[in-house]
Amino acid sequence: MKIAYFSNEYPPLIYGGLGVYVDNISRELALLGQRVSVFAWGDGRAKKYEDFKGVEAFRETPVPMRDGLLIFLSSQTRAWGDGLNFLLDLISYNQLSVSRALEEGPYDLCVAQDWLGLPAAMAAKEKGVPMIYHVHGLEIGRSGHPNPQLVELEKRGAATADLVITVSEAMKQQLVGMGIPEKKIRACYHGVDANFFDPGKADPKKLQALREKYGFGDEDLVILFVGRLEPVKGVAQLLAAMPLVVKTNPKARLLIIGKGSLETMVKEAAERMGLVTLVTDFLDPEEKMYHYALADLCVFPSHYEPFGIVALEASAMARPAVVGASGTSGLKEIVENPASERPTGVHVDGRRPEDIAWGINIALEDEERLKAWGENARKRVLERFTWGKAAEQTLAIYEEVVARRS
Repeated sequence: MKIAYFSNEYPPLIYGGLGVYVDNISRELALLGQRVSVFAWGDGRAKKYEDFKGVEAFRETPVPMRDGLLIFLSSQTRAWGDGLNFLLDLISYNQLSVSRALEEGPYDLCVAQDWLGLPAAMAAKEKGVPMIYHVHGLEIGRSGHPNPQLVELEKRGAATADLVITVSEAMKQQLVGMGIPEKKIRACYHGVDANFFDPGKADPKKLQALREKYGFGDEDLVILFVGRLEPVKGVAQLLAAMPLVVKTNPKARLLIIGKGSLETMVKEAAERMGLVTLVTDFLDPEEKMYHYALADLCVFPSHYEPFGIVALEASAMARPAVVGASGTSGLKEIVENPASERPTGVHVDGRRPEDIAWGINIALEDEERLKAWGENARKRVLERFTWGKAAEQTLAIYEEVVARRS
């Protein structure tokens, strides 16, 4: 099968989970004998064309025409403000990408990886290419003030696509709530490289050096947060929970890794509280692995999380987690509650600091149980969340679409 991906994120341009997904799933599909072409956003840092053993990368550098288009834009579109340049670049990227894809084709299938690749995929569908819309998140969940234009684009993309793939059962139900027929939606989990994220590969000497770098004592309990410093990730509520945590666990220390709009607030809170360490440096994959290995417990109290690759990475590293499980949450499908047969962590309401504190304290009250939860987490990853399993399930969905057109 020859498959075209439209994704603005692809190495070296990776901003979050989307880029990680496209990179890994394309390589796994190639191992299954498929040919994947990724039509990605270029910025001159990487070659316009590369071939990675079955995965082609076509990078298109946007050429925005702001001055010529501005007079045609509605007041609603002009209201994008500083985001208008991004929008125009995105339109240019989609136009260039679909044009190149139609030249390189024919393709058996095209996939819009989130809304950012929808215009290109919808244009390819118009030319007769079967289309899948892969929903990694929705505007109504990402933003406190959803852009109605993006909401409408997502709805049109779902209506146009032959099938819709999303990342969790929670997201599937949210899509159904938007009016998308349930029979048209397939939930398919992401994966994680459990050979790389393996606690056994962490050098004890390097781990001790990292502990000393942050000033953590041997008796300190390290609580790790990894993610964007944005309101939806629950970092403000986590900070508010820490005084309640240290009342029960005086040796608890919070390590926050990320950047975002709340960076100044987090930095000020860290300086004021004295038990919080903020790291805004970019971490390469190995550094990230060592930070998971450093943690006794991971906490991801998101208010909205379609899936949550950080929870998978933590689980692969045999680290239990406290996760936000209210509302739309794929995290609760990764982490198993204490009442389950093989617990891996605790579900909490990420909007309530007292609930986050309760979950952390429950997790930390028994050291041996905490270790067992971590072991359960890694076993669960190996059974259900490898990239190989994700690729097999994804390919079955792709074949379903192609078979309909045969």
